Amino acid sequence: MTRPVAPHPVTGKEALPPPTRRRRNRRRLILVVLAVVAWGAAVLVLGPFGLIPFGLLLAFSIDPGEEETGPSVRLTTRNLGLAVAMLAAFAWFWLGYPDLPKSTLVVIAGVLIALPLGLQASAGNAARDRTIVVTKRSLILALWGLVLFAVLYQEGGVWLYGLAVVCVVVPLSLAVSRVWVARRGRIELGLLRHPLRRDMRGHLVQGLNIWLCCALLGGLLAAGGAHIARVPFSLSAAQLDLVVATFAAGLVLLAALALVPRRRVHAATNVVVALLSGFLVLQLGPASTTSADAVVLDSPLAGEWFVFNGGRSVLLNGHSGNERHAIDFARLGANGRTHPRGGAARLTDYTGFGSPVLAPVDGLVVGVADGYPDNPPGTNGDRANHVVVAIGRERYVLMAHLQQGSVSVRVGDVVRRGQLVAAVGNNGHSSEPHLHLQVQDSAAGIDAERTYPMVFRDVDITRGGAWPWGDSRELRTGDLVRGLG
Repeated sequence: MTRPVAPHPVTGKEALPPPTRRRRNRRRLILVVLAVVAWGAAVLVLGPFGLIPFGLLLAFSIDPGEEETGPSVRLTTRNLGLAVAMLAAFAWFWLGYPDLPKSTLVVIAGVLIALPLGLQASAGNAARDRTIVVTKRSLILALWGLVLFAVLYQEGGVWLYGLAVVCVVVPLSLAVSRVWVARRGRIELGLLRHPLRRDMRGHLVQGLNIWLCCALLGGLLAAGGAHIARVPFSLSAAQLDLVVATFAAGLVLLAALALVPRRRVHAATNVVVALLSGFLVLQLGPASTTSADAVVLDSPLAGEWFVFNGGRSVLLNGHSGNERHAIDFARLGANGRTHPRGGAARLTDYTGFGSPVLAPVDGLVVGVADGYPDNPPGTNGDRANHVVVAIGRERYVLMAHLQQGSVSVRVGDVVRRGQLVAAVGNNGHSSEPHLHLQVQDSAAGIDAERTYPMVFRDVDITRGGAWPWGDSRELRTGDLVRGLG
């Protein structure tokens, strides 16, 4: 008697006819080759930002059928070893970013992003039917997102691009993706109909995760997170409002898409969203509180000025770590921009160029530089004209990018609040006229070890954003400040 043979389960790949399998294999090969080319370009020319196409190409080289119905990564000794390797590679990338060559960083990041390809997946139909999964594509995208986050954090001053991606590019991409998978019947509508049902718990937690992140990103917009675009992109007030409204609309779309998720909940990408929420909480905290060691100053400028870099958060203040409490002031003209002309603007076209710079505090002048030429608009130099004033308790006020030949004080002079000391210029690391102000821990003209928060007295501050918390005397990106003295 012949024993019956149990039917072999038909997997997604086996169910495909040979021509379809060949097409998918060709597609995967092409995407992998393009990913390798993008990685090589990043190593040789583009640097870490060249990892953007590399990660996407590698992630989408994985068969979409495997992503939608394929098995989840399982817990094995090999997978645990690869997980340890991923953690080690990411730590090396993060800690080594300031010192390692860019090409080495790209190599490390490329290996990190590609490691999920070596993971082992679960077998059997039960593993394929899970709602909460960890797939190779989702892990590649999660690691790719963490790498790009590290690049943005380490580079400093480029968070606006990350904000634009999260608020505009991601929602639009997900909307297109939802429409595509909806046509194939792979949208989960249960969250809309029965959100508290037991089998919807994973999707509900995912929705709460996304909604929290969207709310925090909205808080960042309210605190002035997009206002840093105004000066470098020469935006008017109306144009800036349009940018903020576009970002806000993208967040609304992102929150709405969480109500109609895919059938599967991807744990890896949800962890990245939760980590982003935690980071936003840490960054919005300082913007919502007062600082115990803030130094009280008067306005260093007469009239109304726009703050295009300021605040106690790296998401609002684009200065590097040793200048993280510094403030940049630019003057806006009647057209709401820093100059009335287009790309051919001259220094004298800038409303703030040559404006008087006033001592914001009583003190002793301990450092002066006055001979460096002003940069043509759109270019940068190496050294900036500056004045450093000692104010006691090992605190020093630095005013930088002063117009060549305009400094009217010398080392050893005692200055009083409101006294004329120089004029606004455009030298050193400055592409257009503005005043850089900071309170630091030494008399150094550049590269002080530490800066301190500042608050201002006798000024009228018009908040650029609608964030209601924080010290009313502290300046943040997007504020307009006018001295009352």
